[in-house]
Amino acid sequence: MLQPVVLGIVFILLLTWLICLSYLFKEKLSNMIGMVVSMTLGMITGLSIGTFSAVLFPDLFFEITVLSMLIGGFVGVIAGFPYSLIAIIDGLISGVMGGMMGTMLGVMISSEHYNQLLNIMSLWTVGIFFLIYLLLVYEINKESNNNSLISHPLPYFTLVCLFILSFHYFTFEFNNSTNHHADHVNNQEIIMDANEYQFGPDQVQVLPGEEVTLTLVNNGIEQHDFEIKGLDFHLHAMPGTSESMSVVFPKSGTYEAICTIPGHEAAGMTATIIVTEL
Repeated sequence: MLQPVVLGIVFILLLTWLICLSYLFKEKLSNMIGMVVSMTLGMITGLSIGTFSAVLFPDLFFEITVLSMLIGGFVGVIAGFPYSLIAIIDGLISGVMGGMMGTMLGVMISSEHYNQLLNIMSLWTVGIFFLIYLLLVYEINKESNNNSLISHPLPYFTLVCLFILSFHYFTFEFNNSTNHHADHVNNQEIIMDANEYQFGPDQVQVLPGEEVTLTLVNNGIEQHDFEIKGLDFHLHAMPGTSESMSVVFPKSGTYEAICTIPGHEAAGMTATIIVTEL
């Protein structure tokens, strides 16, 4: 958890630096510049926090959405406050929109692409921050050069590089169990072909707690059924027909399925269902 904390601190420093620069030299900045600054900072803050938080806490979608909207809107209002009411409104709306879009982006991306998404967002965020910094410095120094440390590009650029390196030299570890389950929640269907005298496939693997639709397709010339021992599950199909039923395997383990028609189990009509996390 140390790395997200460090990244959060650097992010706040970069953002605070821009807002302080805007406040300290507001007499040298026009209302148009103030509107650009408030809209951009509100939008990129909401977008970044929404995406990052949704990736880390996918189960808190509603809470993360509201929080990202509030933070993005707050930053937009603070950034636009020294200039005009229009700048405040623009910053507020942009921040709220950024928070919503960031959260949606975070939950839409599959878990195997989380690190790539965060790397892209880190480059996008600090890149926009640095462009806003250059815009402010240019406007401040347009009439007279200012040599103060806060308006010198090198310290700010150093922080930007630190933020980028923190993302690109480390890999976040995520618990994919929630998303993995979500990938299978759409009621997976397993086709079991019945012939004389075997099931095909004779071994399948599913997740515990996952709803699975088992379909027995009778391709033989005799009637067959499919019963899972230990569960209230039984399918029966006449020749040339099929029958389906959904089942949830409550816990990990190995389940045996058989054809209960007399003599068929002994002839080899059995199957194994392995319930385990992949």
